[in-house]
Order: sequence, then C-alpha cells, then structure tokens
Amino acid sequence: MRLPMRFPEYKSMLEPMWPGLEEFFRLPFGWSGAMPAVDVEETDEAYIVTAEAPGFSKEDIEIELRNNVLIISGKKEERKGRKFLRRERTWSSAQFQRMLQLPGPVDHNGVTAEFTKGELVITLPKAERTHGFKIPLK
Repeated sequence: MRLPMRFPEYKSMLEPMWPGLEEFFRLPFGWSGAMPAVDVEETDEAYIVTAEAPGFSKEDIEIELRNNVLIISGKKEERKGRKFLRRERTWSSAQFQRMLQLPGPVDHNGVTAEFTKGELVITLPKAERTHGFKIPLK
C-alpha cells in the first residue's frame, strides 16, 4: 500500500505498521491466523470455492448451504499430554467457520465437495434464474 506524499515525514514512521494493520482489518475480530484462505471462482456453469485446511481431515469439516450462503466449518481437538519445546503452527488446534454469500441461486442437487491433501474444493452449479412473471388482475 502506498501512502500519499502530502505528509512525507509520517511515511517512514507508518510503513512498518502497514502489514500488521492490513492483517488486522482483513480477518474478522476474534480470529487468529487459523482462518482458512478461500478463493471463490465463477464460471458460466458454477461457483467454485477452494479453501485451504492443512492438518484437518474430512471428518473435521462440515459444509452447509442455506439461503445462498455457503458455510464451511472445521474443528479439531489438540492431542493431550504433549510437551512442546517450540510451537509455531496455528493449525495444531483450531476451530473455524467461514460464511460466503453466493451471488446467485445454486442447484442444490448438483453440489459436490472434494477434500484432498488439505484442500477443499466445492462446486456449486448455478440454478436458472427466474425472471419473474406478470400477474393478471381479475
């Protein structure tokens, strides 16, 4: 992110803080870096959602579709009795929920989900949009 040049004396002071501020405002409040990254792609036929969930298994993840909102949840428990000398991985014990509003109606019968090597791919076929109809007066 580039700062405007109107206050050049502040530029050098603020630049080191930008990455932290961008991260803070990018993630919802209360979430750590354990929030999975998500891509939403649109093709002519479907919406394709790809989420990264390394360290999770298929049994740890739940997917729902309600009123054109895709809800991806994951929960895994930490194994007890472990003694760490160093701990950096945020995924070793995590819970997350992502809610994504889809831009159009989805054909519920054709939705598929695959989970391979920590990557979740959900394909949501588009449903035909109804354009409304005229109601005759009696």
